[in-house]
Amino acid sequence: VQDLLEPEFDAGSGTLAWVQAEVEIRKRGKGKLVTVEGHPYTEGRPIVPVVDLADAKAGRFPRQTLHGMVLVDVHTGEIVEKAEGGKTHGGRGKKGRRPPKKPKSMYPPHEYPEHQWGLTVDLDRCTGCGACVTACYAENNIAVVGPEQVLKGREMSWIRIERYWVKKKDGRVEARFIPIMCQQCGDAPCEPVCPVFAAYHTKEGLNGQIYNRCVGTRYCSNNCPYKVRRFNWHEWEWPEPLNLQLNPDVTVRSAGVMEKCTFCVQRIREKENLAKAEGRKLEDGEIQPACVQVCPARALVFGDRKLKESRVNEKGKDPRGYKLLDYYLRTRPAVTYLCKVERPGPGGEEG
Repeated sequence: VQDLLEPEFDAGSGTLAWVQAEVEIRKRGKGKLVTVEGHPYTEGRPIVPVVDLADAKAGRFPRQTLHGMVLVDVHTGEIVEKAEGGKTHGGRGKKGRRPPKKPKSMYPPHEYPEHQWGLTVDLDRCTGCGACVTACYAENNIAVVGPEQVLKGREMSWIRIERYWVKKKDGRVEARFIPIMCQQCGDAPCEPVCPVFAAYHTKEGLNGQIYNRCVGTRYCSNNCPYKVRRFNWHEWEWPEPLNLQLNPDVTVRSAGVMEKCTFCVQRIREKENLAKAEGRKLEDGEIQPACVQVCPARALVFGDRKLKESRVNEKGKDPRGYKLLDYYLRTRPAVTYLCKVERPGPGGEEG
């Protein structure tokens, strides 16, 4: 038996708590590491930006520009200095100037008569535990394809936890996590390329997918910059008793069909129909997708962006907020990320 951790005093029982595990080491040879992660480094792209605690207190937060990441004073709107991942201050990205406005989209804005669903992800809370991924599998009847298919790039998860290794100024390397699901883009690149209109924009701000209309051209997957659409290469099976875990409210997709995150639209429709039957309006927080419901750190918040006092709107006003690669792609995502706050460690070093 190998002691993994030093004993700690347990206030509940008044005794020392030991954490132990019995391990057996066997020599198995070499094998390929199976993972659904993409590239391990951000290569300077503003995917998981951080803000130093001192900068956050002073009201300086990272912003995207065509010249890289810069720190912007939220009080004056001017660029203070380049942020981590920023490459240059050339052109209009120079210190003391205001960051250039994001170019306008060529698409007309959508109208949302009743609801406009949105999601915020607080990266300062996210621990990369993967509970959201597991819950999404169970809720949406997603097939577990095995390591052989994953090695071929045929994973089926609708949410993935990306892990990026970032080198600090002092030479240390740290891991940063970001859950990536369908961003439910306002100007979704996946929608206009579908030849049979299986991918479409709903009146509630979702990138819908009609399974029985899809013919499997995979144009939408090729056009998705976030790589969150999945193609069914096989007719997946759930042998007994695994078939008993299938959610009856969600279609089981067949071979040749694209599928993706829907913000758990079955849960949205359930609560909408219930509120309509009871003659009332939906309450803020009444609808929770599976990923939001199970997050142990409460990093995910879901709600109606048309409701001014909703929690998702309150979170979206946080100056730490940013849209994933939106400045460059102009996709207008419905998912807002809140960048991580970097705090000093016990010895005064960055933690």
